[in-house]
Amino acid sequence: MGKKNEKPTEEKMEVDEEQAPEPEVKEEEEDLNVPTKKKMEILDPKSFEQDPSNLTLIMYEEDHTIGNSIKHILSRMDEVEFCGYNVPHPLEDKILFRVQTRDGINALEVLMKAFESVEKIFSTIREKFEESYERSNS
Repeated sequence: MGKKNEKPTEEKMEVDEEQAPEPEVKEEEEDLNVPTKKKMEILDPKSFEQDPSNLTLIMYEEDHTIGNSIKHILSRMDEVEFCGYNVPHPLEDKILFRVQTRDGINALEVLMKAFESVEKIFSTIREKFEESYERSNS
């Protein structure tokens, strides 16, 4: 038997290079964890060209905060027949947004109006918050 505190010899620590597996070399793949440069894209552009009253949009780097806000604004617009969104997977940083408008009304134009409304609302909230913060610190 060896001694209790015996250090391993170099022979025991060496790894036979012939037995060690070669690391796999993979071709460059798209890294799904790297944020995309696009903020939005139309899911099916050809379908949208054929029927501009139906739109499905992918919004990258967004979540329920903006999705629910836009859905709320759109649902109050007369020209909108249907609107909704979903988060495809909790680990994916994107939402799918669907808008259907009455015939002859462009869904993308209506969605842009909703974006402008949400932007105004968020700006007003920020201004009110900053005013209140300044008053409380004076």
